[in-house]
Amino acid sequence: MKIVCIIPARGGSKGLPDKNILPLNGIPLIAYTIENAKRSKIIDRVIVSTDSRKIADISDKYGAEVILRPKEISCDNSPSELAILNVIEQLNISENYIPDLIVFLQCTSPLTLTEDIDGAIELLIREKA
Repeated sequence: MKIVCIIPARGGSKGLPDKNILPLNGIPLIAYTIENAKRSKIIDRVIVSTDSRKIADISDKYGAEVILRPKEISCDNSPSELAILNVIEQLNISENYIPDLIVFLQCTSPLTLTEDIDGAIELLIREKA
């Protein structure tokens, strides 16, 4: 089973500029989500979808793959689902890769633990959800 984690991280936050990469306890906010996803025993790939070179560079530094997304799906009112669909489309086009399961994590939820991620995936698989 191919399991990919997708973390949408838009660069144009209005309320708190650059919120996804601001330091939290000395570490960029997005790094927590990347690291917890990478520690998963089940997830095969961790991919950040972003329109920001700064977010892309930090995500790469913390071990995530990066797929740059078009500005037209990176607006204030663009749903995260468009970023997820864009990643799936890009993986299919460039690698003929279609995941069996997609894990959608928010970079603004740094307290999501690896055990919780794996537990949710295991439950989905076990219950055939």
